[in-house]
Amino acid sequence: MSGKAIDEQALELREEGASYSAIARRLELKRAGDAHGAFLRALKTRDTDERQQLIVNEQERLNTLEQRIRDRDAALPEKLERRLGALESLRTALL
Repeated sequence: MSGKAIDEQALELREEGASYSAIARRLELKRAGDAHGAFLRALKTRDTDERQQLIVNEQERLNTLEQRIRDRDAALPEKLERRLGALESLRTALL
């Protein structure tokens, strides 16, 4: 599968709700970060209107993830801070 095809598949799987870890496994990528990179590359190829909608969709997924992290890790402040920092990196990458 070509790099562009992988990027497109990553975007499609993310839109279906797959986590970056699941996308990496499915596309036989080494890490979740590689799947995230593929998603971002595919996102940048979209026209403005479609890209904006995809960003809104991703922001909604990240908001849901943030709530799960806050609920799950509330009693573990160091873990909570680390995970929220990683989440903020995902948000920043969308800009």
